[in-house]
Amino acid sequence: MSACHTRKSSNEAFWYRQRLNRLVFVFLFGLSWTGLASFATALDVADYKWGFNGKVAPHRFNVLSVLLNNPTPQPYNGEVLLRKSLGGAGTVDATLVESVTLSPNSSKWIQFYPYITSDGGFSSENWRISYRGGSYDLPIPRIAKYQRIVLDDPNSVMAKGGSIKFHLPDNLFPPFVTATDALQLVALDHVPRWEEARRQAFLDWIYLGGTVVILQEASGKFPDFNGPLVVLKTSLEDQMYGAGRVLRIPLTRPQFGDEELRQICAGLPKNYHAPNTEKSDDIIDHVDESQQITPNQNFGYGDGTDPFKSNSFLSQLKQMTKPDHNWVLLHLMFWVYIGLVFPGCYLLGKKWSDFRVVYAGLLGTVALFSLLFSYVGQRGYGEATAVHTVAVAKPLPDGQMDVASWSNIFVTGGADYEIRHNASGSLYSTCNEHEQVKGEINNGAEAVFKVDIPPFSNRELAARTKMPFEGPKLTMSSLKLQDGRLAELEIDVVGLKQAEVEKQYVLIGNTFYMLNWREDKLVLAHEAGNAVAMLRVQEKHNQYPYYQNPYNQYGNQATKGERYNQMFDLLLSRSLSVSRVRDAEQLRLPPNMIRIYIYAKMPGEFAVQNNRLGNQEGRVLYCINLSTSDFKASK
Repeated sequence: MSACHTRKSSNEAFWYRQRLNRLVFVFLFGLSWTGLASFATALDVADYKWGFNGKVAPHRFNVLSVLLNNPTPQPYNGEVLLRKSLGGAGTVDATLVESVTLSPNSSKWIQFYPYITSDGGFSSENWRISYRGGSYDLPIPRIAKYQRIVLDDPNSVMAKGGSIKFHLPDNLFPPFVTATDALQLVALDHVPRWEEARRQAFLDWIYLGGTVVILQEASGKFPDFNGPLVVLKTSLEDQMYGAGRVLRIPLTRPQFGDEELRQICAGLPKNYHAPNTEKSDDIIDHVDESQQITPNQNFGYGDGTDPFKSNSFLSQLKQMTKPDHNWVLLHLMFWVYIGLVFPGCYLLGKKWSDFRVVYAGLLGTVALFSLLFSYVGQRGYGEATAVHTVAVAKPLPDGQMDVASWSNIFVTGGADYEIRHNASGSLYSTCNEHEQVKGEINNGAEAVFKVDIPPFSNRELAARTKMPFEGPKLTMSSLKLQDGRLAELEIDVVGLKQAEVEKQYVLIGNTFYMLNWREDKLVLAHEAGNAVAMLRVQEKHNQYPYYQNPYNQYGNQATKGERYNQMFDLLLSRSLSVSRVRDAEQLRLPPNMIRIYIYAKMPGEFAVQNNRLGNQEGRVLYCINLSTSDFKASK
């Protein structure tokens, strides 16, 4: 009996050891498989580059180039996310998303297009790149409103040299003109091997006002541009292309010195740096102390400070549609709720000496009033889903328009909405600095903003798009100058009626003139003043020191029309990149160009492409350049 019991115990122990061994094997196998899977999906951030010169422009969309490396023998197919936080706090704004496919043991550049809301010398925003298996915290970038670079051939081993310190491989030039707001000047001494999208983005950037300097190759010859880039092959040393300039300098890159660069940039805006802040590492921004803005003009802010930031528009648009809550009923419900919690539950406990009754009463009160507050707080009183927009539109040479727009979307029904435009190269941002937005933004060729909007609430939105819309056609039929002043002007207008227009001006040099309608023509009315008087930048600084809303002449009860009227000056300054008095003083159009500003009702082509968003309305500021080369000014 004892021997039989001993054999039985021995068999049970053997069985338990076998079972334990199997469990250990399965655990170790699973652990190793998890480790291998994690290793197989890991990515590395091998390099990154903010903007065009390692810096970012405030209150603009910027490009962020990231070199991703897949060091594993497995392909990577997934999403890479870019999230923003402020001051170490939680995530704010919506998440930027890029879909990435990487072959084994390979690397690839991808580009994000974040909107920078910071002011001052350094950005206060923290950005983190996240991907399956890891993340990477990006260093905080410095601020530079105007950026100047030389484009390098990534396949060339030639010495860089030259007076322009900042270099960018030409393959990192963004494929969308909507991402080039920060770029002011490009030096180029070779023919880039660009695909169509980057080539067109470069030409569009010049047309909108960029300056390109064509230098000679090391052989002493100018690059032989062909195809669409043939516009860079001009016989003139200084040629206008739209609002931009093409300069051909008979120097190689090492020969192109500081003095030549200063002469070219003499009439271009500079990045301002206060005497007590860190100096710029760009020689063009080394401004003499005597030429800097006085303390009364500066208010202690750096050049990044902009009174016409996106919140200036979005805060006005948000006021156009607000849920009309029954605040009397909500306040009454609040005090009833407080009374039921205390002393209501206290009196209930004194009458019924059973804690279960008190708890049931408390929980019932909380549940009931949660439902009541949710219902009364969410419901509206006659509001309707609507979108209100203001925009700045500038024609491009291919029958399209470069559009910067700001919209407020108000919905009565909560849901996940897809925000998109009938456009290419669209960039989106909520410009939110305070809260996380439950949504994802895919910028670029097939751009879409997917966002959760609660019922009876707003969602602000800034967008940069290239729209297939020609806009109004203007033809100058007469022009006459006397003593440097505009004496006569007549412009034929096609594609826009007087009833659709609210304001119209013309800018010549540094002076604005008001225009009037005469049948289907715009004719000269009277002089409106120089840029300082017209834009009233200093007045906007004084009126609202934190720049959330530089205008409040109508108060909080302003009508939609009054609010649209208020935003005209903001849009005008924004279109000229004027954010301080110094900018307005130095503003000069080329001598052979005039610019027509028409503030009109927004056309349907600018609307958000979503049938669930109901009525859409807004205003657009058209900025149209006309050449005066065919007219002789009389003196």
